[in-house]
Amino acid sequence: MHRSGRENGRDSSVVGFSDWRRLVDTYLRPHRRVVAVLAAALFTTIALQVATPQIVRVFLDRATDPDGGAIGTLTVVYIAAVLLQQGFRVLTSWLSGQVGWLATNELRADLMAHCLELDPSFHEAHTPGELIERVDGDLNGLSHFFAEFLLNVIGNLLLLVAVLVVIAFQSVEAGLALGGVALVSLLVLVAVRRVAAPYWERSRESSAQLFGFLEERLAGAQDVRTAGAEAETLRGFYARARDRLWRISRARQVDAVPWATHAVIAAVIIVASFVAPAVLVRRGDLTVGGAFALYFYTQLLLQPLNNVGHQVEQLQQAVAGGRRVIALLGVRSELVDGDGAPLPAGPLDVELDAVTFGYGDDPDVLHDVTIHLPAGKILGLVGRTGSGKSSIARLLVRFHDPRAGVVRVGGTDVRDQRRADLRDRVTMVTQDVHVLRASVRDNLTLFDDRVPDALVLEAIERLGLGPWLRGLDDGLHTVIAETGAGMSAGEAQLLSFGRAFLRNPSVVILDEASSRLDPATEAVLEDAVGELLRGRTGIVIAHRLATLDRCDLICVLDRGRVVELGPRDELASDPTTRFSALLRAGLDAVA
Repeated sequence: MHRSGRENGRDSSVVGFSDWRRLVDTYLRPHRRVVAVLAAALFTTIALQVATPQIVRVFLDRATDPDGGAIGTLTVVYIAAVLLQQGFRVLTSWLSGQVGWLATNELRADLMAHCLELDPSFHEAHTPGELIERVDGDLNGLSHFFAEFLLNVIGNLLLLVAVLVVIAFQSVEAGLALGGVALVSLLVLVAVRRVAAPYWERSRESSAQLFGFLEERLAGAQDVRTAGAEAETLRGFYARARDRLWRISRARQVDAVPWATHAVIAAVIIVASFVAPAVLVRRGDLTVGGAFALYFYTQLLLQPLNNVGHQVEQLQQAVAGGRRVIALLGVRSELVDGDGAPLPAGPLDVELDAVTFGYGDDPDVLHDVTIHLPAGKILGLVGRTGSGKSSIARLLVRFHDPRAGVVRVGGTDVRDQRRADLRDRVTMVTQDVHVLRASVRDNLTLFDDRVPDALVLEAIERLGLGPWLRGLDDGLHTVIAETGAGMSAGEAQLLSFGRAFLRNPSVVILDEASSRLDPATEAVLEDAVGELLRGRTGIVIAHRLATLDRCDLICVLDRGRVVELGPRDELASDPTTRFSALLRAGLDAVA
C-alpha cells in the first residue's frame, strides 16, 4: 500500500513508455476520427508543399525555352496550389488545437476528481496553489504536446522525408548528401532533448512551490498583517521567486544547445542550396527550372528542421509536465473502497471498538477507544484541546483508518463501504465554512441540479435563513463571493447546516460548529441544530454548555482515552464525575 503523501514512492523521472502510451490511449484515442481528419489534412498540405516547386520548375523551363508553350495555365495552377496549401494549413492548425484541448480537458477533469479522492494527508503535504499549478500549468504544456506533436513533429518529419525523396529523384548525389546532414541533425536534436528535460521539470516544480506559497499567504493576508509578518512573507516570496528564476534560467541555458546545433546545420544547408544547383547546372545535369526547384527544396529542408528545433523546447516542457501529471495520477490513496455493504434505512448506530489511531508517523492520538452510540441518540464529545475529539469525527467519515480496532456505522465496518456511499449517510459540519463564488442555491446544493427549489426553500426556512434570503435582491439566485461578503458568521454557519440538511444524512457530526460564534448568535443557531439533528443520530463536539443540553450521552476524553461515558443526566448529577466538575468550573474556561 502506498503512502498518499508520496507519488508512489518513486521519482517522476522514471515514468516509462507504457505510462505515456496509457495516457495517449486513454485521452487521445477516443478522438481518433478528428485525428484521422487532421492526418488527412496534414498529408494534403505536405503534398502541396512538395508539388509547388515542380510547378515552378516547369514554369521556368517553359519561360526560358522559346518553344516552351503557354505559361498562363501554370500561373493559375500555381496560385491555386498556394491558396489550397494555406487553407489546409489553417485547417490543420485548428484541428490540432481541437485535439489538444479535447484530450487535455478530459485529463484535467480526471486529475481534479483524482485529487478530490486522495487522503487528507496528501492535501496536507501539497498546498492548493501547488496542485493548481500541477492540474493546470503542467497540462498546458501537455496540451501543446497533444495539439502540435502530429502537426509539428510527425508532419515535419514526413515533409523532410518527402523533400529528400524528390531531391534524390533529381540528383542522387544531392539527395544522399542532404539526407546525411538531415539525419545527423535529427539525431543530435533527439540526443540534446534528453539533456534539458530534467531542468524544465525542476523549473515546473519551483513554479508550483511559488504558487503554493502565494496561495497560502494571500488566503491568510489578514493574519499576516495582524501579526506584522509582511517582511517575513516578502522574504519568503523573494526566496521562492529567485529559485524559480534560477531554475528557469538554467533550463534555458541548457536549452541553448539544440538551438546552436540547429544554427550550424542551417548554415550548412544554406551554403548547399547555392552550391549544389550551380554545380549541377554547369555539368548539364539540371535545367534552370530544375536548379531552382533543387534550391527551393534545399531551402524547404530548413522548415522541418527549424520547426522540430522550435518544438524541442515545448516538447521538453511537455515531457516534464507530463511526467508530473503521470506521477500525480499514480498517487494512490491509503483508503481502499470496500464492496459497498448495505446499510439500513433511517438513523444508524455508531461504534468505535478498541480503536487506536495516529496521523502518519506521529504518535497515537487515540488509545483503545470504545464507544457505542445507539441509532437516533445524540452523543456529546468533550475534552481539552488535543484530546482526540476531531480525530473520532474524521474516522467516522473515513478520512483516515484506525491503526487498530474497528469503526462501525450501522453495524458495518466503514472499510467495507464505498467512501462516497458512506459520506452520503454520515455528514460532518465544522466551524470552517467555505463559501463559494456562486448563487445561494448552488452554495446550498453544491451545484446539484436534481435538488428542487421547493426543497431548498424549505431547508432555508426550517434552519432560520428565511429573513436573510428575503433581504437578497435575487433570492436563491443571488451570487455570493468566496469570502462570504455580506454574510455574518452565523449566516455562513447556517449555510453549512443547510448543505448537510439537504443531503438528508443518517448521522450528523457537529465538530465545534458554533465555537467561533458569540452567545447571542449561537442562540439563534440552536433551533437550526435541533432541526438538523431531528430524527438522526448525532455527535456533537462542543465547548459550550448549551450545545450539550440536547445530548443523550456524554463521552469525556483525556489525552486520547475515554475517561467517562454514560447518560448525560447521570454524569451531570454525580458530583464525583469529571463531566460534573466541568459543568461546575464552566466548560468554556476549561476547554
